[in-house]
Amino acid sequence: MIRWSRLRPFARPEKRSLLQDILMGAAGGALGTFAMNQAQALIARLGESKERDDSQQEPATEVAARKAAEGAGVKLEGERKKRAGNVVHWSYGTLWGAVHGALHERVPLTGKLFGVGFGLGLFLIGDELAVPLLRLAPPPQKVPAKSHLSALAAHIVYGTTAEGTYRLVRRALA
Repeated sequence: MIRWSRLRPFARPEKRSLLQDILMGAAGGALGTFAMNQAQALIARLGESKERDDSQQEPATEVAARKAAEGAGVKLEGERKKRAGNVVHWSYGTLWGAVHGALHERVPLTGKLFGVGFGLGLFLIGDELAVPLLRLAPPPQKVPAKSHLSALAAHIVYGTTAEGTYRLVRRALA
């Protein structure tokens, strides 16, 4: 795709391939997933209280992994289920990073708000809509507000990290 620089309107247009944008976005998505994991761990430590929350659900990524494995005739339990859930989580985050990279220079609103919109969109469409519709988690109204806020914060960390990584890699390769 050929793009004109807004800063240098009379300069030669820069060329960047869709594949390059996808790979840069995937790198951003992977780093965003790492940052999201760190944010979730920090939020969990900060939110610990003397009374334990017994309503802890099986993570949606583990439910997805378990259901996919059951469809293939494999039973996942314990540590294997946890590892498979991590594969789902990292794959999902990296994939959405790649999609973000592909759209970044091609869709006007992509990349605005330094990734906050990206993280917010994934939270609303993924966690609040798709995950309950796929029966990977209970409906949003049955989940405590604290859980929603924690997930929202983690997704914003993901979005800003993915966006920041994409921009840094793009600038480094320019």
